[in-house]
Amino acid sequence: MVIVQPPKKIHLLINLKFNTNLTDENFKMSKYKIYVSDYNFADEVRKEQNIQSMNNVKICDTTLRDGEQTAGVIFSSDEKLEIAKYLAELGVEQIEAGIPVVSQNDVDAIKLIVKEKEERNLKVSIMGWSRANKKDIDKVVETGCDAIAISLATSNIHLEHKLHRTKEEILNMAAEAVSYAHSHGLYISFNAEDGSRTDYDLLIEYIKTCKNAGGKRLRLCDTVSALNPTSAKFLVKKIKQTVDIPIEIHAHNDYGLAVANSLAAIEAGAEYVSTTVNGIGERSGNASLEQIIMSLICLYKTDSKYKTENLKKISEYVENASNIKVSQMLPVVGENAFRHESGIHVDGLLKFPFTYQTYSPQMVGQKMKLIIGKMSGKSAIKGKLDEYKIKASETDMDEILKQVKIAAERRKSALLDEEFIEIVHNVMKKEAFILVEVLPKERPKVYDEIGKISDIEVYEVAGNVDIILKTTQKSAESIIEKINEIEGVTKTATYAVIKRI
Repeated sequence: MVIVQPPKKIHLLINLKFNTNLTDENFKMSKYKIYVSDYNFADEVRKEQNIQSMNNVKICDTTLRDGEQTAGVIFSSDEKLEIAKYLAELGVEQIEAGIPVVSQNDVDAIKLIVKEKEERNLKVSIMGWSRANKKDIDKVVETGCDAIAISLATSNIHLEHKLHRTKEEILNMAAEAVSYAHSHGLYISFNAEDGSRTDYDLLIEYIKTCKNAGGKRLRLCDTVSALNPTSAKFLVKKIKQTVDIPIEIHAHNDYGLAVANSLAAIEAGAEYVSTTVNGIGERSGNASLEQIIMSLICLYKTDSKYKTENLKKISEYVENASNIKVSQMLPVVGENAFRHESGIHVDGLLKFPFTYQTYSPQMVGQKMKLIIGKMSGKSAIKGKLDEYKIKASETDMDEILKQVKIAAERRKSALLDEEFIEIVHNVMKKEAFILVEVLPKERPKVYDEIGKISDIEVYEVAGNVDIILKTTQKSAESIIEKINEIEGVTKTATYAVIKRI
């Protein structure tokens, strides 16, 4: 006789498997089917977007620079190298690897990243960050980076209250720094810190000054998230109409608009976008790498040039390295991004997964997970029973669902596996086995007394256990009470059958 014990304690999550090898002519580079709104691609909408820019925009990921500027975050050299490897494998075009002047450890870490790039012939640019002075630039040169971001504040607020400099002094500082970096053969992104609050005439003069000195692109910094999507689009478009220069949008997230502002800037023609993994960064963070990538692919129908299946993996690594817990509600990589409990939703998802999803979770390295709790419906109950190969009548499923809701409300959370199975047993009266140990000299009497108990099958066995009784889960408790009253019984134990193997 085979006795099947209950499973060990695990959370009640069903991993639903769907066919992920789907193709869609509209998304030639993606092996996944995507269901978003057709309104995104209406002619009236598309003509408001710079389609070429949307398709060709490049990512400059600054997790290792702006991400490490998150309050309390320090990456080790090994962690920096590992994150850089993840980013290169993902396919980002440029990695802002850090601020060399901060410490020798930072210099050494960036050197490791540059070495990794050269040894593996990685198709990614490695950038170092500096202020507008020769000392900082020399440190970037020392690391072997091929690119540099030279940062200088341009708004009147910063000029007056932080730098205590005139407009002319700032322009001279910028020209000298950019020219010096250019003489070392570096690709130069010149940053307009607080550019979104900079007087337009000064901003244009700053751009022209840096470009004439050898600067290759403007990093337009929305340093304190002072823009909204409409103004972000307006400003980028206006700059491009005035000066022929590639633009990188560097958006912060103080109002939760970093991704929206970045996408609006790309619509206007920005050729580069700053991102960080999990959106970490100063204060409320930066534009999230994973949200930018998935928005471009799904909402703008751009070719999928990034290895999106790695997004969850790199998110988890940065989460651990930064010690910043990712919100369960974070889009794309959060634990709740593909978890479902609501009965209406689950019913639709089980019939067709895209009723409540626009892309397959496997596309970003996730799985769809079904939670059993207060909001569950009969479809979720059936799905879980199917997992355990338990067949239940409609009446039983109705009662199981009723008991699930009561239990979930009582504990104010979804149920654990064993809690759900216990409810199933109580409702369905599943089999249970009672193991009985008896004093040898009392066996005849015990056998006789047990024979008087109804609703059981009795088996005599060899070994430490003397008797096995087969009954139902519902009857097991009362039968154990009766057996324990029999003189000569030394021990009883019960095991419930969950599923047959």
